[in-house]
Amino acid sequence: MAYVIGFAIWIVIGVVAALVIRTIYAATATAAWLTFAFGIFGAFVGGMLAVSGYVYHQPTPLRVGALAGAVLGSLMFTFLYHLVARKGI
Repeated sequence: MAYVIGFAIWIVIGVVAALVIRTIYAATATAAWLTFAFGIFGAFVGGMLAVSGYVYHQPTPLRVGALAGAVLGSLMFTFLYHLVARKGI
């Protein structure tokens, strides 16, 4: 059950990060659904990378490092998407 709750928290983190980046650093040609997809994808990648250090010691997605990795990953992926979209215009 901890995994389901942890992954749900990662999805919420990704959506919130996408909303923050979309309001602060939006480009005109960026699609909303793609921003949210990159936010959720970044949260999963960042969270998985943060959890990978605990593979032999209870790798739950509710660890502080996993949540911090999810936040950083989602912010980084959505920021990079908007940065590339802004430069491509």
